[in-house]
Amino acid sequence: MTFLPAELPHTAVRGANFAQAVAKLAAQRLRERVRESRLSDEFTPKDDDEFVAAVHFAGDLSSVYQLEQWLWPFEQLAAHLKDEGYSSRPFGIIVRNATVAEYLKGITEFPVRFSRLTCGLDKFMNSSSLRVVFYVNQATSNFHSLRYPEPAHVHLSHGESEKISMISNQLKAYDFVFTAGQAARKRIGCTLYGMSDDRMLDVGRPQLDQPRSIPPSWKEFKHAHPDGKVVFYAPTWEGDSPSMAYGTIAYNGEAIVTALLEAGYRVIFRPHPRTGVMKHDFEKALETVTETIESHPRGFLDQSSDVSWQLDEADVAVVEMSAVAFDWLVSEKPLVMVRPHEPRAEVLDGGLLDRCPTIGPADRENIVDLIDESIAQGDSIHTLANFYLGETAAGAQTARFIRSSEQVIERRTDEHRLKCSG
Repeated sequence: MTFLPAELPHTAVRGANFAQAVAKLAAQRLRERVRESRLSDEFTPKDDDEFVAAVHFAGDLSSVYQLEQWLWPFEQLAAHLKDEGYSSRPFGIIVRNATVAEYLKGITEFPVRFSRLTCGLDKFMNSSSLRVVFYVNQATSNFHSLRYPEPAHVHLSHGESEKISMISNQLKAYDFVFTAGQAARKRIGCTLYGMSDDRMLDVGRPQLDQPRSIPPSWKEFKHAHPDGKVVFYAPTWEGDSPSMAYGTIAYNGEAIVTALLEAGYRVIFRPHPRTGVMKHDFEKALETVTETIESHPRGFLDQSSDVSWQLDEADVAVVEMSAVAFDWLVSEKPLVMVRPHEPRAEVLDGGLLDRCPTIGPADRENIVDLIDESIAQGDSIHTLANFYLGETAAGAQTARFIRSSEQVIERRTDEHRLKCSG
């Protein structure tokens, strides 16, 4: 008897799906190896590299945004190190994905090195000049790099938030953790046993010091549609586990956007770049909300490279538990948060969801009233900004990042001298 796919026994269906997944993964790996073989020699770690500081990135192209947001602070650090006479090229990037290497070459002037294998990583990490290596995520492949004892290893993360991943026990593997501010240190200190306070250095969010440039497309949009308060709607993705499932766009995204547009608000819609990667209903919701935004005269689809100019242009933000919420604090404008739909999503007591106006994932009708009330009250969130990010005056966060980085470099240099002299 011949079965159609829908008629296959359950175990056979699972077997067929598994086989398809394996074949897809094998094809992907083959494409990656072919791309690696075609990479220019310029991406190979060099004997004469004199990097004092570097960033290790083990992600693929779908997560490269995590690194991109740190490029400007790294540029400021590199300029400082160069002025201090460390090296003519004091900062480098090491990646483990060939596609990412090619992509970064097109957007940064930093030397980009690639190595999937240990031999290239050995050469990069054992450089006599290297003093500090930064990490912008908790990728498993980070641990390939953490085994090298000479440089100090510093975890940065790619944003400040109260997601459960921000208090992972993995943080203990790094020599230092650059925290955003008092809230992060308190969060880590109260959760992780044996994580001493002297291993945490506050740097704020130095990305927010970067000069802001308004996209031409937004200028054109404002000129054509000048009326109405502006709402910045930036939902997060679905997460890769129930404990990290903070996104709600699949449950209320269309209703929120429709209600705001019908109430006369102009809406900047900026979805998380990983939305729909894990769940089809989130992918479908993203398509639906995007269509709603693009078909309405007051809807603006934000395809700019970063979160920065929106802080100046929008009057209020509607976000979920993500770094965008904490970046928004710098604006000191009203913030409305959406609680997770997934009951197993881990939410910290006394966190931002308890400190700001919030709606539940099914409260579609209340969003407009809540925003109207928040704007009318004009509540300042200066105290929250200071608690989560520290001093946010222009240049202050970048100065703390550079100072903390140099402190780690100097400490590692002294330790290296003592080791060699002993």
